[in-house]
Amino acid sequence: MPEQREAHEAILDRLNRRLRTLCQCTSTCFQAESEQELLQSICETLVTGGEVRLAWIGYCEDDAEKTVRPVAQAGSGLDYLERVKTSWGEMETGQGPAGIAARTGKACWIDDIRTDPRFSPWRVAALARGYASCIAVPLIAHRKQRGAVDLRGTLNLYSAECNAFDESAIEHYTGLATAVAYAVTALRGHLAEDLAYGVTALRARAERKQAEEALHQAREELAHVTRVTTLGELAASIAHEVNQPLAAIIADANACLHWLEADRPDLDSVREALAAVVKDGDRAAEVITRIRALLSRSSVAHRPCDLAGVIRDVLLLVGPELGRHGTALQTSLATDLPPVMGDRVQLQQVLLNLLLNAAEAVRNVPPERRRLVVRSTLEQRDDGSWAVVAVEDAGVGFREEQTPRLFEAFYTTKPGGLGMGLSISRSIMDRHRGRLWATANPGHGATFHLALPGMR
Repeated sequence: MPEQREAHEAILDRLNRRLRTLCQCTSTCFQAESEQELLQSICETLVTGGEVRLAWIGYCEDDAEKTVRPVAQAGSGLDYLERVKTSWGEMETGQGPAGIAARTGKACWIDDIRTDPRFSPWRVAALARGYASCIAVPLIAHRKQRGAVDLRGTLNLYSAECNAFDESAIEHYTGLATAVAYAVTALRGHLAEDLAYGVTALRARAERKQAEEALHQAREELAHVTRVTTLGELAASIAHEVNQPLAAIIADANACLHWLEADRPDLDSVREALAAVVKDGDRAAEVITRIRALLSRSSVAHRPCDLAGVIRDVLLLVGPELGRHGTALQTSLATDLPPVMGDRVQLQQVLLNLLLNAAEAVRNVPPERRRLVVRSTLEQRDDGSWAVVAVEDAGVGFREEQTPRLFEAFYTTKPGGLGMGLSISRSIMDRHRGRLWATANPGHGATFHLALPGMR
């Protein structure tokens, strides 16, 4: 289980770094004052992000050999570009990722440079510089006249790991290449002309929709990895919760076998033991069902959701973990909470994150302060009824100057924390038309509140 948790944290860390890098690249597209500055900054930012060993951008020439000429590069082994020739024609040097991407207008990647025959002309030089896989993404932009290409080139990335460019990475880098191509045409002065004819406006709308869909998918993946990582923290308690009913089942089954071996079996005792077996089996199944629900990858459309049931399921899941660390749990739950529209799994994720954060906040405080309080109330507001849930702890709390940053991505006050839990939780609440906020307690600790509008 620790190895599994480390693997999940590695995936989350890689996604975090990639999203940060892509945000910096997007900012460069708007801030660069010249084409060369734009291209060079993109290459440097991608290498600094840590996922690639070499990044270079090549422009396609119309010479006899149809050369792909490097115009910007950054990373390790820059002499590689001086030693190899790349073409976008049909000859052998045009059958690699860069040539194929430039000709077809589609991304082309090599999962293993050591074995892929398409990379044979460059294999020795690439392996000597520690490259194991690579991808080329087209940089293509059109003028307003149909068929006229204003820019043709490729963005090329090399990694020290095999299979470094999965489906998510390909989608992210393709979107980045599109943004870079438009930024280049803007810097060349063609963008305003294109906008006058309406072509770029229509294209930009389609690209923006694609980028929004990719961002939504990235958020869903990040939320899923966070759920898996969170459950990893509960591994010991989950194992205990499952082992208890399993041990009882084994004991009752052995007792049944013993009674049935008698000349006159005590059938009443056998019947009673078998009923206990069924009860304990259901109990173990409920634990596993709750875990599988949180591990679910797919996001469902918002539908009527019993918030009281969400709270109950999360408390059942986190209760053993609190007991393991000597943390008392007090509840004050309203019986008249209205149903809300939402994704049950995502709402469970938000509440689970708040409870685990609170549990960690009280872990090293004196025993008398090692307690959590969960409250739910119904509030009537001008726009209708709202269900409000509060998670209160008496832990270390936070300073007033930290309040504005608590929900920022990558901001954390915990050693070794990634700073994504509260950020993801707030984005989930925003998509549910709800609110998530924090207040410092007068004495010790903090209270985190979430509010959701009742169904109308």
